[in-house]
Amino acid sequence: TTIYRFNSYVPPRENQLVHWFINGKSYMEAVAKALLKAKEEVFIADRWLSPELMLIRPTEDDTFRLDNILGRIADAGVRVYVLLSGETQFAIPFNNSYAEKVLMSKSKNGFIKVIRHPNRKSLFRLHLWSHHEKMVIIDQKIAFVGGIDLCFGRWDDEHMRLVDLGAENITTLESSDETIAENIVANISLEAAQQATTQTGEKSTKNLRKIYEDNADTEIVDKQKSSITDSAIIDRKQRMFIGKDYSNLYEKDFEALDRYDEDYIDRKTIPRTPWHDEALVVFGQTARDVARHFIQRWNNHKLEHFPKDDFYPSLLLKSYNDEEDSTVCNWKDFLKSKPFHVQSQCVRSVGPWSVGMKTVEFSIQNAYIRMIDVAKYYIYIENQCFISIAQDSTVHNQLAEALFKRIHRAHILNEKFRIYIVLPLLPGFQSINAVQAVLYFIMRSITKGDSSLFKRLERAGISPMDYISFFGMRTHDILMSHLVTEVIFVNSKLMIIDDRIAICGSANINDRSLLGQRDSELCVIINDLEEEEGRLNGQTVRVGKCCFSWRKKLFEMLLGIQFENPYNIDVTDPISDEFYFYFRHVARTNTLIYEEVFSTMPTDCEKNFDQVSEYMKKPKMKDTDPRGAQQKLKDIQGLVVEYPIHFLEEENYLPSLRTREEKYTSCIRNYTPKETNNVSKCN
Repeated sequence: TTIYRFNSYVPPRENQLVHWFINGKSYMEAVAKALLKAKEEVFIADRWLSPELMLIRPTEDDTFRLDNILGRIADAGVRVYVLLSGETQFAIPFNNSYAEKVLMSKSKNGFIKVIRHPNRKSLFRLHLWSHHEKMVIIDQKIAFVGGIDLCFGRWDDEHMRLVDLGAENITTLESSDETIAENIVANISLEAAQQATTQTGEKSTKNLRKIYEDNADTEIVDKQKSSITDSAIIDRKQRMFIGKDYSNLYEKDFEALDRYDEDYIDRKTIPRTPWHDEALVVFGQTARDVARHFIQRWNNHKLEHFPKDDFYPSLLLKSYNDEEDSTVCNWKDFLKSKPFHVQSQCVRSVGPWSVGMKTVEFSIQNAYIRMIDVAKYYIYIENQCFISIAQDSTVHNQLAEALFKRIHRAHILNEKFRIYIVLPLLPGFQSINAVQAVLYFIMRSITKGDSSLFKRLERAGISPMDYISFFGMRTHDILMSHLVTEVIFVNSKLMIIDDRIAICGSANINDRSLLGQRDSELCVIINDLEEEEGRLNGQTVRVGKCCFSWRKKLFEMLLGIQFENPYNIDVTDPISDEFYFYFRHVARTNTLIYEEVFSTMPTDCEKNFDQVSEYMKKPKMKDTDPRGAQQKLKDIQGLVVEYPIHFLEEENYLPSLRTREEKYTSCIRNYTPKETNNVSKCN
């Protein structure tokens, strides 16, 4: 087998077309329109797929619902092949078996075929790993890749909505007396739940919620339950998120997915979790390389699960006779702007269990390390996770080591060099233990312990903040007369280098995604071929049109200037002192305002659990002075906040429910009047 750059399964492809997507709205709309142009076959691979997902919204009917689109093209003769992750008792209840049943029922002629892998026969050895790719491939000429599953909770746009009630929402704030009276009832119930949990030491989050509801005021609980039932009757002209699509991953896990049009959380008391993500569409040879990966997986799973079943055929890679056959001329049918010309290459993480290879491929990690090494001016990273610890017995990927070496080189050479890293403020996992464990490893990666990135830099005489900063995303709104805030969940898997090179796909920064023999992943590297004038470190330079436009749009969104820019903030030069410190200043100011108004967590104010207890007792300005809080929130700029890199830094723990570390999660939520904290895993 030929080995290509980064030890990938395919070589770089020259003069390819590509376009980026920020968030689910533009991505899903493009996918829907491209699917309707399919002529021969469609490949879809997702960790989770929701058949009833509305791809284009708002809408008055089900025309652009995913299962209906697939059924329509199947009836027209297009073959549809879908790969979904199998489910285990250890996994999240995606109910992909339900998705399989629904999708296959949409084609009377059997043109929609679904394989779930791994199946139950292989659970004893595969339950720890999953297929994590997100791909839609059309006629082996067009391929969508990135971090966005075609499932509930992923549709979002630049507005990052917390509220979806239409005309029902009450945007006039209650007085402080009314708010405090409501909170007295809620707090009594919450304290009872906390005490019960502390005494037993083993109450799960599910039991904690039950204790809360059993002790809560009957009228409030009944009111909340009735509002869930009432809101199932939805005016689609007014609402963007139908039924289960209105979700909050920190509040409650998905349930009863077959009743997709029924709300499962109370949208009148609980804000939704906005979802930030990135994706790409590629064409021609690169799209065929994505198809090659899908076909390898499909044929391997067919051989394992259905070796003699002709209903599941083996798939073949198409052979194009000339360049014209592989050229896509109809991009205007589903893109609003012209795609960019780039050099592109597919990289992946695969091994014996995932694709049936005898060897392990970890070309994604190889690409990340090399790209970090060649970065000249800056690195911009968005990722769901950052777990990478040098010389560690548990964590083995080398990304943190690569970042350390690049910063160290910049310091030795006295170079101006910046690294921006954007992460979710809270991990998206179901259990308290999982949340704490992930936070623990993230903090060990960044600041906690001698092997952390910051401690290593400090020992080398380097001030980390001169070179690298970590950020999160948060927003706020008024929900039924109450101020609310919520974390924006960053699910992206993106790195942009020097406004010229980028990598985007499904891989997180952790061992699961990067080592190859664990989760299966796919990413695409792009290197701009079209240039324009830019500015880096105060100097005029040539930058790539694709990467520069992508990074520029993201910075405008983070700083809140994507709609209006009254102060003419220029995001062209991300490494100049003026811009770097301005960006950090905005993040710092936003963080302080959120802490003052909502007492948001996690926070750098809490370096140990005693400080957590004190912080929990602080009155929240949103309750004591709602109108003053509303005025204060007008100073928020954009979505960016600081990532709390010093949170609980004085504590040495790998938590369990038997310890006091459990306590902090009970105050993470910022809802009124009900405050709970069941945290759900995401991808």
